[in-house]
Amino acid sequence: MTAFSALHEFWQTMIPVLLMIEAVLELGLFLYQVIRRKAVFRCLPCAAISVMLTVLLFSVTQGDPDNGKDASLLGVPWAVFAAVLLLCAVHFTAALLWECRRCRNKLSPFSIKEAIDKLPMGVCFSDPHGRIILCNDLMRRLVYSLNGRSLQTISDLDAALAKGEYCILTDGTVWQFRARSVTVDSDDRWQQITAHDVTELYYGNIRQDQINEELREVNRRLHKMYERMADDISEKENLELKIHIHDTIGRSLLTIRDIVESGGSADDKLEALQQAVSVLTSDRPLLSCTMDEVRETAGKLGVIMRTEGSIPAGSVCESLTAAAAAECVTNCVRHAVGNEVYIRIVSRNPSGRNSSVYDIIITNNGKAPEGPISEGSGLSNLRRSIESAGGEMHTAFSPRFALLITLPEKEDEP
Repeated sequence: MTAFSALHEFWQTMIPVLLMIEAVLELGLFLYQVIRRKAVFRCLPCAAISVMLTVLLFSVTQGDPDNGKDASLLGVPWAVFAAVLLLCAVHFTAALLWECRRCRNKLSPFSIKEAIDKLPMGVCFSDPHGRIILCNDLMRRLVYSLNGRSLQTISDLDAALAKGEYCILTDGTVWQFRARSVTVDSDDRWQQITAHDVTELYYGNIRQDQINEELREVNRRLHKMYERMADDISEKENLELKIHIHDTIGRSLLTIRDIVESGGSADDKLEALQQAVSVLTSDRPLLSCTMDEVRETAGKLGVIMRTEGSIPAGSVCESLTAAAAAECVTNCVRHAVGNEVYIRIVSRNPSGRNSSVYDIIITNNGKAPEGPISEGSGLSNLRRSIESAGGEMHTAFSPRFALLITLPEKEDEP
């Protein structure tokens, strides 16, 4: 095999050059590993290879011409040097790739800075003396937009925070700044300040406030409309009452004249006369209505009637209960500002009676009265009608309004 000294001059020059380059590369990798790892024994292969290559380099380049001696390894086959160069190149490539992979997977100050720069929020940390320790690019841009100068100390952020929790930039975006203390080595004077983009939330809240204001205005108008509807219903009832009284008085006067002019016994005339003039002395008659009709009227007023229990249809008890429910619906809209009326009907059979007695409780979901109930014409007429039918009526104001009615079932009722 051809010795190194028998090679062409070009290769005698190139092989030492390659040895020198490989030795320098291995030495550089060794120094990098020592600096980064701080564990010398794990870096010894690179150092050993660098020393070996340096020895081979000198063994083919350094001799003693004065004594007639050439370099010591000139007679070694050139393939030995080629094999050493190849193996060292493979080692260097593998070591370099492994070191690059280790650096990518290792957490370093540069990787931390790169990571927070990619965050969609502004982040800044300061030490107890107010010096900026770590800050991403987004936070620096935000502070510059707010203050017109670069972020230098934590006081620049304090000026931004002093403008309020929400800061609106010139481009229309809204950012929310928050500061909190961070404890480091038992020292809680470290600070973390963050900035979040709350543009959609901010303008969404403004739109929601506008919608709420519009809804309040609509509710106010609806309430006025319900009050007008209640007044219309009351006027309608008064008109029907006037027509009823007018017709009844007319019929009563005609009946009285017929009684006076006709013959008959005194007892029959007295009984007929009492019936004829009863409208002039009796209480205000209640309009005859059913629970279904009251429920329909309440729906027009925006009030929901929730009924528990039942009462015989077409009976006097139903008519009085419906009248009480109608009065409570009107008072719920006008005074309690509610939208639900609750009616609970309980039937019981007292001892010694063959007929039933109905206990009726009417409440609503509106505001409670401030004091005892002052009965107006509606409740007063209702009370007189119930008592005329043999029942009882009571009102309660705490914890909320309640109308308590007791009605006996008539013998001739279905």
